[in-house]
Amino acid sequence: MTGGPNRYYPGRDSHGLHVVIRDARFTPVRFALGYDMRQVDDLLDRLVEALDAGRPVRPLVEAATFDDARWREGYRKVDVDALLAEVARRADA
Repeated sequence: MTGGPNRYYPGRDSHGLHVVIRDARFTPVRFALGYDMRQVDDLLDRLVEALDAGRPVRPLVEAATFDDARWREGYRKVDVDALLAEVARRADA
């Protein structure tokens, strides 16, 4: 993940971070390595809970790791990484 502008979420204001996370949709992959769907979904739930409670989300993003989904459907890694980069960028704003 890298900081800075994100081509997936250009120009969205930082006040809509809950919406960005809740509305996130990832391309499912089956024949390429993707991230474990359940682990990604669990992280997104924790991010929303942290935002609702007024806790920082950047530590959750920085600590995030996911198993590769092998022999089953997973989320396209670049999609998940782009969302997490956007969340971290806005968390710093």
